[in-house]
Amino acid sequence: MRHVFFTCYLVLAMHPDSIKPFPKVDNVHPIAIPLPPDTPLLTANVYAVGNGPITLIDTGPKFPGSLQFVRDQLQSAGFSFKDVERIIATHGHVDHTGLAAQIRAAAGDSVDIYIRPEDQWLISEEHHREHMWSEEAEQLTAWAGVPDEVVEGIRQRFRFFGELCDPVDRVSFLEDGEEFSASGQRLKIVHTPGHTAGSVCVYETEQRLLFSGDTIIKHITPNPLVDMKRFRAGNSAYRSLPTFLKSLDKISKLDVRYAFPGHGEYVDDVNGVISTYKSHHRQRMDVVWRALKKQARPVYQLIDDVFPVVPEGDVLLAVSEIIVHLEVLVDQGRAELVEPGPPARFSAL
Repeated sequence: MRHVFFTCYLVLAMHPDSIKPFPKVDNVHPIAIPLPPDTPLLTANVYAVGNGPITLIDTGPKFPGSLQFVRDQLQSAGFSFKDVERIIATHGHVDHTGLAAQIRAAAGDSVDIYIRPEDQWLISEEHHREHMWSEEAEQLTAWAGVPDEVVEGIRQRFRFFGELCDPVDRVSFLEDGEEFSASGQRLKIVHTPGHTAGSVCVYETEQRLLFSGDTIIKHITPNPLVDMKRFRAGNSAYRSLPTFLKSLDKISKLDVRYAFPGHGEYVDDVNGVISTYKSHHRQRMDVVWRALKKQARPVYQLIDDVFPVVPEGDVLLAVSEIIVHLEVLVDQGRAELVEPGPPARFSAL
């Protein structure tokens, strides 16, 4: 299979039909929701753990038909939404939490929804009212030098994201190291920030399974996204990329037989994937540095040198990817901020 670049992901060219079936594991029922063909994510994976009651790890997005798809898959495993005891969100993005409110309602409103406090704002009513946009997003795009007409396209895309989820304000917060029991199986929460500040993996200790959300995915390199609300997350010094790399080191110390990711097929060589990720980010760092070496300029003007093709709707992802690598280059003394802006301009050293 060939490697291709799609926006800011390193993608292994695959088709949903080519995804290998998940290995059979006691009391673990993978539900792979097919996603539109224009996304590199392939599937949104939901996991039902237990033999009744069950724990759902993630829910998938609120696409037309997705709730019924999850219902049908649960029924084929001998369950209904009434059997759901809790939902654990690996992070707050809509493709992982979009159905949480509907599943809770279908289960009789008694389901506990768990998420890290850093990501709670992502699924909140307030964020939904803002059409998944915010003043921080406006400030970020201006600081990065994104043209007004491009920003409007990004806003429209975020409004679409708002259609893929229902907000949830009544949640319980996850703690690093916290454990849950699902029909006797121990599920341990492993805080793995980076993709988002509140990303977690869920480690099933007996069968050595890691439900890895968007931290470990076989066919793409996940984005350590710039946190536009890092002040709300309580840590203004938060850096997505170094934090993501530390989370990978944390995972590498676990005894993992399989990783069951948020998208695509399962992983049977977690440390091999981690090694690939680290190599990718080292290479991306050098690409960004070489682009800066040509000329001091704003982040937006670096995109063409860093990414061969960026669809209009993915400009913000590209901007985010460049920023998180720029932050490290500045910390390493390989780049500097030469004009605070907006737009800010950076130069290579």
